[in-house]
Amino acid sequence: MRPQSIRRVRRAIAAAGALALGAAVSGAVAEASVSLAHAPTARHRLKHRRAHHHHHHRIVAPALLRARLLHPNVLIGQDVAYIGFVAPTGGRRTIAVQELTGGHWVQVARTTTDRRGYFLERFWPRQLGRFALRVRARGIGPRHTILNGAVATVYRQVIASWYGPGGITACGEALGAATLGVANKTLPCGTMVTLHYGTRTVRVPVIDRGPFVPGRAYDLTYATKLALGAGDVSQIWASA
Repeated sequence: MRPQSIRRVRRAIAAAGALALGAAVSGAVAEASVSLAHAPTARHRLKHRRAHHHHHHRIVAPALLRARLLHPNVLIGQDVAYIGFVAPTGGRRTIAVQELTGGHWVQVARTTTDRRGYFLERFWPRQLGRFALRVRARGIGPRHTILNGAVATVYRQVIASWYGPGGITACGEALGAATLGVANKTLPCGTMVTLHYGTRTVRVPVIDRGPFVPGRAYDLTYATKLALGAGDVSQIWASA
């Protein structure tokens, strides 16, 4: 073969090698680019770890109990009732109504929530007076309990008139126009009596004896009559 032909063949071989090498390099670069595009960066890895951490350490809100006393003033023989709900729902919870007796909380009623978390519970007091109450739910502490109404008063219905002012009462008190109190034939002087009429409630002491008209249980002082908004002779609720 001629020297000139040999040089042409060598150049062709060199050119073909260069093209092959270039193609290989280009393919490698392209593959690396694709790999880098899909490879997680440090920022992506950190974000993924945070999402993973958040997923496995999600903060769960504590359960909450809300309860409301329906009627704080009732007549003897009527029921004292609480309505309320527990959130979040899911499973029935035991609800207890408790009364403060002798310095201790005693259960007086018990129920369970329905599947939506709601409840209605009631009890029937057997005596007159003011009752301190609370509501508790299994698994929910006092810090997560919202109670609207914690005292219920049980009354009897009576007839009351009014008297005064002027003079000294049987309990030794000057009876003025602003004196709050009631007269009763049997309750000791100083006994606190809760009176309810319409939407008004007052708590006043026994300061005198009377009334002496058959069928009437209390004589109200003039100031007590005004505070209640009662008439000259009225049917009121009384608890002592």
